Amino acid sequence: MVNGDYSIFWGDMHCNIHLSHLEKLNEIFEDAREHLDYLPIAYYPMDFYEVKNGLCVESWHNCPKFLKGWELVKQAVHDFYLPGKFVTFNGYEWHGNRTYYGDHNVFYFDEDNPLDDTDDLPILFENLKKRRGIAIPHHTAYQVHQRGKDWNYHDEEVSPFVEIFSSHGSSEGCWTPFTLNANGSMGPQLSGGSVQEGLARGYRLGIIASSDNHEGKAGAWGQGLVAVYAEELTRESLWKAFMSRRVYGVTGDRIKVSFFINDHFMGDFFETSGPLRIHGRILGSAPLDRIEVIRNNRVIHSYCHNGTWDIPDKNFRGRAKLRLIFGFGPTEWLYHWSEPYKNWSGNLLLQNGKTLSVEGCFSLRNQHVRVKDANLIEWNLTTEQRFSEAVGRNIQQIIIEIEGKGDSKLILHCNGQELIFILNEAFQQSHIIATVDQVQKKVEKRYGLKLEEIGNPDIYWHNAYKVKVERAVPEVGYNVPFELIDEKPPKGRNFYYLRVSQLNGQMAWSSPIWVFCT
Repeated sequence: MVNGDYSIFWGDMHCNIHLSHLEKLNEIFEDAREHLDYLPIAYYPMDFYEVKNGLCVESWHNCPKFLKGWELVKQAVHDFYLPGKFVTFNGYEWHGNRTYYGDHNVFYFDEDNPLDDTDDLPILFENLKKRRGIAIPHHTAYQVHQRGKDWNYHDEEVSPFVEIFSSHGSSEGCWTPFTLNANGSMGPQLSGGSVQEGLARGYRLGIIASSDNHEGKAGAWGQGLVAVYAEELTRESLWKAFMSRRVYGVTGDRIKVSFFINDHFMGDFFETSGPLRIHGRILGSAPLDRIEVIRNNRVIHSYCHNGTWDIPDKNFRGRAKLRLIFGFGPTEWLYHWSEPYKNWSGNLLLQNGKTLSVEGCFSLRNQHVRVKDANLIEWNLTTEQRFSEAVGRNIQQIIIEIEGKGDSKLILHCNGQELIFILNEAFQQSHIIATVDQVQKKVEKRYGLKLEEIGNPDIYWHNAYKVKVERAVPEVGYNVPFELIDEKPPKGRNFYYLRVSQLNGQMAWSSPIWVFCT
């Protein structure tokens, strides 16, 4: 999606790099450039150490090994910067008094800057102004002065936006989607530091999301991504977009959001009188559910798209999206099968149509999907074994946008199995490949048991690896323009932002537009 002279570029501004990751820096950056456009690295210069009698706490302030690691990070950032292809920035998680002020990630425009562990956030702000740096608050809705954001200490000049969502959950507000309970140690979510409370104070806060994972996987699906509207893929252009707040956040699926008020774009501030025309377009990766327009932290308009469009018939001609889900499989702790990883190799051939785009939804490194030509995509993926009932790293997903007809044929090959269907069938129902026969053979070989001796056949389906083809979505289900008029906006300064939901639970938040109404 292009807005005037701007294009969307995708990144992760919170991939934590620990000392243990330094030997794999090249692998981390190489993986990131496979799936992202830019990576402002978030070096994590902290470690656990024993205080006394076996008690371990997290370190605070610099030490030689952190400074040595910082030099390695700076070198990798320099080596992997390729304007127009992949953009990198130096950055780290601030390790001053974040308990009191709240957590912030520091990023620099220039490559050669210090690992500043200044205790006081206001002093850090002043240092960053001299060094062309920014400090981005994250997981702000924890208890204030217990790692939540204290909005009494904020500077728009060096904090142009805030991280609203990550692997921790959402800090949007108290009565908003998602909790902030994923981290049982730091939680729960409380009043005082949320993004909505910062906006209510009058701060011009752009909105992003990023992963905040500690596994060295930049852009891990479902943990948050940041989109930026920039003129080109260079440090200069991206930094200009950062400071102009032309950014927004998604939970995982790369929902494309375009948002205007009176033709002013997200991140803008303007003055006007009279009604406001609010308009834009959402281009999702799955069926869209809701588009909410929020003014001054209140929903003033909610549009439900779910159920408003018809399922195509055999005469369909146009665009559609398919989602392939790979994974599931055996539970190691129950059946003691030594298969910690599963490799998936395959392709999808489209006849009487063409492939328009491919989107990877990956939570592990070293996943590969390629558009070979207009009719063929190939993949080589890895999933982890399933533990308990957790779903995440044990599934990987690919979203494919195609252009075709109702009778366009799709032929899926994966790990020696084949599935054939036409697009019209995909609109009507989902499809699946399940390795039930393989499980039967494995059970018989390992335990010497056949179905008639077991009785309950659930064991076979429950432990089968599966490839699911979700129901195809026609373009009318995921490409939605919107427009409304705010006839009587309140006098004075107002802010508006969008909250977008898909039926699969994936979300997006735009940066606000600020309007002074006379």
